[in-house]
Amino acid sequence: VYRVHDKRTDQRVALKRGWSRKRDRLERNSALLEREYHTLAQLAHPRIIAVYDFGLDARGPYYTMELLDGADMESAGRLPWQQTCAVLRDVASSLAILHSRGLVHRDVSSRNVRYGSDGYVKLLDFGAMTASGVAKDVVGTPRFMAPEMVVMQALDSRTDLFSLGALGYFLLTGRDAYPARRMADLRDAWRSRPPTPA
Repeated sequence: VYRVHDKRTDQRVALKRGWSRKRDRLERNSALLEREYHTLAQLAHPRIIAVYDFGLDARGPYYTMELLDGADMESAGRLPWQQTCAVLRDVASSLAILHSRGLVHRDVSSRNVRYGSDGYVKLLDFGAMTASGVAKDVVGTPRFMAPEMVVMQALDSRTDLFSLGALGYFLLTGRDAYPARRMADLRDAWRSRPPTPA
């Protein structure tokens, strides 16, 4: 994702590309990027990143979206419980519209929730989004992933709610509930109960 200047509107926007050096992967990434754009264009919601334009140039497909200058939750550090509740409310609001359409975000994580200039947070990066049901692949940030994602079981709204809970734990404590950096480490991480936030 790049910060760019849109000459047509004279605005600073973010530009997202779906590229790869491998041809088969480039075609897959291009299709996913186009699907992501069209889905987001239909999800007008104040807590979901707004998209503006889709295009194709010599480097491949891209789309532009609103530029959020605020920090993501990864760099926000530990938050007071009142602020954590406000963040979770905003994310839950955006997930509600996705789930009402039978979609699962699959990557609700501290890097994919960012403050906007209005002081509220927005959910972004819908590249891992899929329809409810059994997914064809495993995608996401390991320390926020629900068990059903890893064992290839059917996904639904509860999958994102698990990730939302993991995000809440991270915001309250500054630690991960299940500190796995790789998917291979998750089964061991899930064997131990996270310390209570208090």
